[in-house]
Amino acid sequence: MIDFHSHVLPGIDDGSDCVEESLEMLHTAKNQGVSTMLATPHFYAQDVSVDHFLEKRKKAYDTLKRCMDDSDCPDIRLGAEVCYFRGIGRAREIEKLCIEGTRVIMVELPFRQWDEEVLRDVEELMEKQNVSVMLAHIERFYTFQTRKKIWKEILELPVVFQVNADFCDNRKKRKVVKKLIENDKPLILGSDCHNVDNRKPNLISGYDYISDKYGQKMVEQI
Repeated sequence: MIDFHSHVLPGIDDGSDCVEESLEMLHTAKNQGVSTMLATPHFYAQDVSVDHFLEKRKKAYDTLKRCMDDSDCPDIRLGAEVCYFRGIGRAREIEKLCIEGTRVIMVELPFRQWDEEVLRDVEELMEKQNVSVMLAHIERFYTFQTRKKIWKEILELPVVFQVNADFCDNRKKRKVVKKLIENDKPLILGSDCHNVDNRKPNLISGYDYISDKYGQKMVEQI
């Protein structure tokens, strides 16, 4: 299993506070069968430059890597959860935030009603930057979207939809995931883990729910 969304790097955002917590998160994920975790710390363009963010991320990763026992930990791939901002499609150096070894960038859309500008910005990001877009925890935004036309147009974009594994605990979130699956949308799972308490690694719960509800074939597709 690949955990496509985590905040496992220590001391870089609101995720893990320290190396010890990061190691416990990694061990928990490994015990659930996770082989690879994407480390996707938050990137806020208004707070930090791309290069400064990458320096901080490398420092956090190097600190953690020195303490890891690879046999007890998933592999880590570096990425970022890029918080949406106006004009993201035209931002210089934004492609540096793609997931390590890919041209895929994870974008967190705003927690509010989206408008045509949000839609255009995502389209422009793909067209002008020549990157593929992964939309982070898409199921968390449904309740904000009263303009269903915009919601429908977002779902029709050629993007990958990342869903948090705890979607199965909420009826409205289950409804969103059901629609994605029924419409054969590109779907991947992430734990979005931040700690070992209230937001701990939980990828297996999402996989178990999908296996029970939609079958093992869907699990393998994801």
